[in-house]
Amino acid sequence: ELTKVMKKELLKRSKRTKGCYGAFEVTPMNTAYGAGYERCDYVEFNTKSEITCYEIKISLDDFKSENKQTYLGDKNYLVIPDTMLMDVLNTHLLHAGIGIITFDESNSIFNIVKKCSKKTVGISERVALLEGIARAGCRDMRKLMLKD
Repeated sequence: ELTKVMKKELLKRSKRTKGCYGAFEVTPMNTAYGAGYERCDYVEFNTKSEITCYEIKISLDDFKSENKQTYLGDKNYLVIPDTMLMDVLNTHLLHAGIGIITFDESNSIFNIVKKCSKKTVGISERVALLEGIARAGCRDMRKLMLKD
């Protein structure tokens, strides 16, 4: 349930920024990412051609699990409940350059605790992410419009 709340609030956050759009569960189809597949929990793109990926983790077990943490964008953030911050910082499992955003459940507010480093995303990876965003948007529209 907390994941759903955080996703909804991320979507609202994107909506408040002019020229910013978001999609859930984006799966870029590109072999350059290696074996298996990558899936971004939430991806934003804007009119400046920046892509930001958000990996949502709601518990320390989830954070430490074998599930992939996907950081493929120009900017990349780990999004966690504020109560997890110290535990996550103490794990030493953070990827270099990844930012941290905490979520205050009582006020539904995000706080950037650590800014991410901006990285250069190659053209093939950028196209794969944008295609993944388009597929995710079409999938979600189909769910919305065709629900019985």
